[in-house]
Amino acid sequence: MAGPTIVCLSANPAMDRRLRVESLTVGEVNRAKSGHGFAGGKAAHVAMSARALAANAVWIGFLGGAIGEECARQLESLGIQVAAIRTESSTRVNLEIIEDSGEITELLEPGVEPSVEERDKFLQACVRGMREEWKPAVLAISGSLPAGLKPDFYVSLIEAARTADAKVFVDTSGEALRESSKARPDFVKLNRAEAGALVGRPLTTVQEIVHAAGEIVERGTRSAAITLGSDGLIWVESKNGPVWQARPPLMKVISTVGCGDATLAAFAQVAIQGIGGEEALRLAAACGAANCVAPRPGRIEFATVQALMPRIDVQQLS
Repeated sequence: MAGPTIVCLSANPAMDRRLRVESLTVGEVNRAKSGHGFAGGKAAHVAMSARALAANAVWIGFLGGAIGEECARQLESLGIQVAAIRTESSTRVNLEIIEDSGEITELLEPGVEPSVEERDKFLQACVRGMREEWKPAVLAISGSLPAGLKPDFYVSLIEAARTADAKVFVDTSGEALRESSKARPDFVKLNRAEAGALVGRPLTTVQEIVHAAGEIVERGTRSAAITLGSDGLIWVESKNGPVWQARPPLMKVISTVGCGDATLAAFAQVAIQGIGGEEALRLAAACGAANCVAPRPGRIEFATVQALMPRIDVQQLS
């Protein structure tokens, strides 16, 4: 694969099943008006969005059974190179239920515990790829960990990426986020709740969010962005560097699933291109907004991104 590569790493992938219903009634039989399955998990959405930006994208993760085969087929059909570590257990299925009101309910299956052999194959394939075939690379680590993998699982990958001169972007949560942030990745993307949990306090105001992002960077992460849904995002570009806020325009949203992943893909792409500041943030925010109106999570269209970029309100806060 010629040129820099965004390596989208998924330790806990899924097939995302989107159901549309008039309204969801708990405890009753609910009949869907439509249902579609998409290769999913956060890393898949990052890879799809990266391809929309004309980036070289590799997806690496555990896949098992017929569901795993379908995930791989869908990703490859989009020009994404798939480096699958085959598992005896089948890939999980997540449900996204969208009501006519726009209310979205997600039901996420737990990931199946990979065997020790499967885990070792995963680590070896990722390290070998970053040092050889995919070099130079940006490693985008996205999503949760399945059962059986310790919270510091991503740390070994971050350290291996550093020896391969790869940049590391992280988007996870809980203890996996806490451990990963200690390993000093190049970039961390969090939502408001994740950031609050990491710094140990609720984040309500813009000032509180800015301080939290700055604190995360002070701890060793080189750059941090906190996404705020319809309120956009806050980005601390670097330690002692500028702080930015971006707000998208008002839009009629299809689904917000994958918006943060599209944003991460854009940040990875601008890192490859050496772009920073307002231009980088405008693209990242536009990609997140474009995902809101995409037909499927992660399936953003570049024309939509281009149309949205001038409509993103960007301000430098400091």
